[in-house]
Amino acid sequence: MNEIRLPSRPTKSLRIVVADDEAYIRCYFSRMLPRLGHRVVGSASDGRELVELCGAERPDLVITDIRMPIMSGIEAADQIAKSQSVPVVILSSHDEPVTNNPNIIEFLRKPFELQELARVIARSIT
Repeated sequence: MNEIRLPSRPTKSLRIVVADDEAYIRCYFSRMLPRLGHRVVGSASDGRELVELCGAERPDLVITDIRMPIMSGIEAADQIAKSQSVPVVILSSHDEPVTNNPNIIEFLRKPFELQELARVIARSIT
């Protein structure tokens, strides 16, 4: 059986808020991000909840799906940018969105590898 090799621990542990309307995706992040040395401080199932969580938690990074109920991940990122400057990683199984929000630092196409997620998170630190 092949062992999954995790990337090395980051030099800085981030407080991360995740948002996806699929519960299994939120659960994935809750399990995997601590294995990468980070802490999930909030989990949202729609864009409005994401905006509220970011206001309360003031995370170091946001990871969000695009297509969610009530408010999309892009709309939520735009709302969040009005009150705080936090890097945002957008997830989607669809094409990369067109946006001029400077807080959106990366687009990850689902499905993605854990190493790819670790690389994106490391980029948000620099």
